[in-house]
Amino acid sequence: MKKKEVDEILEHIGQKFEDDVPSIVKMLVRKKIGKFQSFDSESLPESLKTCTVKDLIDLVQKGLESGKLKI
Repeated sequence: MKKKEVDEILEHIGQKFEDDVPSIVKMLVRKKIGKFQSFDSESLPESLKTCTVKDLIDLVQKGLESGKLKI
């Protein structure tokens, strides 16, 4: 992936977390993000490796709404 594309993606994600989010929420999110930093991408199931980002976002949203996913 090109550096410009990586920078664009990271900037977009950063902006989404900066938008009018109370500081207590940011603190809790940072705690959860620590788990992502130690996450082993090789341990992912094949279904997740081939999942698109859009599909992943939709799945997470539906999982949260239904209560099947608790973050």
